[in-house]
Amino acid sequence: MRRRITGPLAVTSVTLGLITWPLAFNLGAYGEVFYDDVFRIVVASSVLFVITFVTPPYRSPWIWVVRAALISPLAWLLTAAFVAGSTSEALDRPAFVAWLIAIFVVSVPISLRLLIDLFTPEVSELPDRRPALALAALVVVVGIIGFSAGRNNDRFLTCYDFAVAGSSEPENCAPG
Repeated sequence: MRRRITGPLAVTSVTLGLITWPLAFNLGAYGEVFYDDVFRIVVASSVLFVITFVTPPYRSPWIWVVRAALISPLAWLLTAAFVAGSTSEALDRPAFVAWLIAIFVVSVPISLRLLIDLFTPEVSELPDRRPALALAALVVVVGIIGFSAGRNNDRFLTCYDFAVAGSSEPENCAPG
């Protein structure tokens, strides 16, 4: 039987794509992760952290690892603000950069997985993991395409497009 992508699975797919694209595009276009992308990650992971206490997404002896990964972005933000003086200054310190990379490698995937579990529990409970893997693959593909589009923004947008949107112009934007 072939599973159709409808209802909650479709909403989850679109939501995760909308979260992933701007982060990947900005990283590709500017070589930076913008503060609003960081705040999205902090808010999502912090809310999910609280949810794990109210409604544990699954019974696991590793829930403390999940919670540590979820609270890590907020801890990074607060530590950067109070120890380094700001998040911008923290990015000049190797320990903060390493921590931020760990957040992107560990916390973001865990947050995405929990969002899938919360929005589409039927996908997580299926013995067939293909829908969940397809959804994860979709998010990865959207991220790769977003990064590539950002890196090659001069093929899609002009400097004028960035200016009208109130964004800084990337170094490689096409004159327009």
